[in-house]
Amino acid sequence: MRIAQAGAACIPVPVPSVVPLVLRYDSEDPYAVVLDFPTAAAELSAPAAVGPEVAEGGEVSWRVSRELLWAGVRGPAGEGDFRLFPFDERLTELEFHHPLGVALALVGTADLRSFLSATADAVRPGTEHRHVHWPDTVEALLRIADS
Repeated sequence: MRIAQAGAACIPVPVPSVVPLVLRYDSEDPYAVVLDFPTAAAELSAPAAVGPEVAEGGEVSWRVSRELLWAGVRGPAGEGDFRLFPFDERLTELEFHHPLGVALALVGTADLRSFLSATADAVRPGTEHRHVHWPDTVEALLRIADS
């Protein structure tokens, strides 16, 4: 099952800009969520654009842990290249770190929670390993461990 939710992110550069943001989840990659920013966001967040995957059209995609996003809507979470925390009761701040600087984005916490709830309906947290296509040997070992 694949889930995608379109929304917007506010990029607080010298003049705040709102850019499209698409959150994507695929149950075949159950541990991850992908945050897709279009070309405009790539231009605004150039210092961080080196770290994530940059598509040919300029779209920037960040692949992050679903568990990390859940933690970040409740309190500060993450380290290294990607961090997030509640900004206030309505917004969650996303921080994209790179040696050249930090790009910030604010997203609606309610939208983020709604998206994460949809991913939890698709793959219940704690059962992700059942949705990964492991090689037969590893899958057999996991079945034994689950019983």
